[in-house]
This record gives sequence, C-alpha cells and structure tokens, in this order.
Amino acid sequence: MLSAGGFLAAAVACVFALPSDVELSLGTAVALVALYAVVSQIEFEIGPGSAVPTELVLVPMLFLLPPGVVPLCVAAALVAAGAVDRLRGRIQAARITVLLSSSWHSIGPALVIGLLASGPLVWSEVGIYALALAAQFGFDAASVAFRHCLGRGVAPRELVGPVVWVMLVDTALAPVGLLAAFAAGAEPWAIFCVLPLAALLKLLETERRDRIDDSLELGRAAESASRAARSDPLTGVGNRLAWEEALESAAEHVGPGGLTASVVLVDVDRLKETNDTYGHDAGDRLIQEVAGALRRALREQDVLARIGGDEFAALARGLDERGSAPLVDRIRAELAQLQVAGGPPASASFGVASCPPSDLLGHAVKVADERLYREKLRSAALGGRVTA
Repeated sequence: MLSAGGFLAAAVACVFALPSDVELSLGTAVALVALYAVVSQIEFEIGPGSAVPTELVLVPMLFLLPPGVVPLCVAAALVAAGAVDRLRGRIQAARITVLLSSSWHSIGPALVIGLLASGPLVWSEVGIYALALAAQFGFDAASVAFRHCLGRGVAPRELVGPVVWVMLVDTALAPVGLLAAFAAGAEPWAIFCVLPLAALLKLLETERRDRIDDSLELGRAAESASRAARSDPLTGVGNRLAWEEALESAAEHVGPGGLTASVVLVDVDRLKETNDTYGHDAGDRLIQEVAGALRRALREQDVLARIGGDEFAALARGLDERGSAPLVDRIRAELAQLQVAGGPPASASFGVASCPPSDLLGHAVKVADERLYREKLRSAALGGRVTA
C-alpha cells in the first residue's frame, strides 16, 4: 500500500511538473490505455520468470501523450485489466490496488522525456530515448526490490535473473514501439500496428503453455505407469521387479568396507489351506493383513515387496545381523495379532541374513532363503506358528 500511495503521489506530481509540447487527446489517451490493458494480459515465460510486452505501448505513450500523464495512464490500464480479472474471479479485489505499485517503471522515462525531449519523436534524440529506457529499468528494479525484498523478505540475488530478463525483453521491444510512435505521429490509428506482434506473442505463449501442460501430463502418466509396474496390485507394496531393483541399487553400497544391510524373508503359512477352506477372498485378506503388519513393523526407509504368492521380502539398510533382531521381533509381534475374519490365526516363517557377515548382498539373500526353507519345514512339523 505504501508503494501504491507513493506512486500515486509521484504520478500526480508529474502531471503538474513536467512540461510538454504535446496536446492531450482524450481519444488517443483512451485508445492507448485500452491497448496497454490488453497487452498487459499477455504474460509469457522467459528464463527464470515471466514478462509482458507492454513496452510496445509504453513507448508510443511517451510521444503521443504529454509525458506527465503517462504514469497515470499506465496505472489506469493496469487497474482496468485487474478489474476484468476480478470479474472473471482470477484475482482478489485487494490485488487491484497492489497493481498501482507495478506502475513505477513508467515514472522514469516520463521524467526523462518530459524534461529533456518533450515533443514529437525526433531520431536525432535517440540518445535521450536510450536514457529514458535506462531510467525505466532503474525505477522498475527499485520498485521490485522494495516490494519483494523489503515487503516479502526475498533475497536480492533471487530477483536478479527475472529482472535482467525483463530488461532484455523491453530492450528488444522498445525499437518496435519507437517505430509505432513514429508512424502514429502521421496517422494516430497506426498505433494498433503493434497488435499483430502482441497476438503472435500470445499465440507463442499459449502454445508453450500447452506444451508444458502436455509434458507434465505425460510425465505424470509415465510416473504412474512406473509405479504400477513396480507395485503389487493386491497389497500396494512393491513387487518382484521393485525388489530386484532395490537389491541392485543397494548392492553398489553394501558390503565389506561399505554399508550394512539385512534381508528378511517372510512366508505366510497355510495360504493354500485358507484359500481351499475359506475361499480366495479370505486368502486375499490374509495377504493384505500381513502386508499391513509388515509395513507397521518396518522402518519408513525400509523396502518391502511381495515377491511370490505367499512370500514377502524386506530390505533394511543400515542394520547388521545384531541390529536386525529387534526388527524381526516387531514383525513377529505384529503378525501374532492377526486373525482374518473367517480364517485361522495368521502365522509365518522367517529367513533372515545380513551383510556382513555375508560378503555380498546377493549372498545374504541366498542365506535368508535357505533359512526360510528350513524354518518352513520346522513350522510345518510344529503345525504352523509364527517363529523366527
């Protein structure tokens, strides 16, 4: 609000303080304000930020209107565009007032042109016009720093890239604005010759935005497909592909002189019996409940996958043979509490191995598989109960 109030005070002062040899034409002023409002809605991405091609209209304003009224005309155009956005529900009403603080850039060139080159455009004064452009950049950079650095706490270095890109765009469009102003000196309606370029920029902006949206949608679809290809549809945990990729990734860092890891294999007992006696729905619920129990027992960073119809595998990085014991205890405790409605109490067999003492992670997987096989034999002999 302080910046907006300061701008209004400075703009009104310009009206009364700056001399001019150009008479104010209400029709020309309204046309330029409307044109500026339209062009200000064309926002396109550049480098690290975005820009609007308003330089195409600001430059003609400085020569077709008294320089002193240009800042107020720029503010009127931005407020008019903001009012349209408000009617469309795109911005809040309070945002319209804030738009005034975005008009500071017009003060600089109005001062330079009003004090040094007020009157029709003359090519011999191009040096003064370049000075006006530099003044525009100075006022623009200062107002941006005031709003973002002081008002929002943004670090100045974060603004350098966007501000420089906006300056480059305005520098490229300023000569086109000068040509439009020169042509409009003889024929006022010639000012609208900037519209084809503005329309082209709008088309390019729309095309680029559509391409970005399509790219993001394609990326999301690819990510979703990748997750689906590595996810077990029944339980939502990883599948065998996810498990093999996790082992391959971990194998690069686990081993002698590297990180430790433990492999826990869990084989659900009596799944076939459950399916035959209580139906496949009960068997599916059993598998889902076991997956949920494993999730609760494992750490957030641990990898869990269903690698067979009744077999799960977990990879716990950073846990050696001694450290894996509490993890297995937690799994055993979670499974001991399971009993799927319509089926028998849950039970499972375990195979656990670590690296080290195994030299390689792949060897630890084989050791865990062998221990799981022996445990299943013992579990079957005992009637099937949770063991470790």
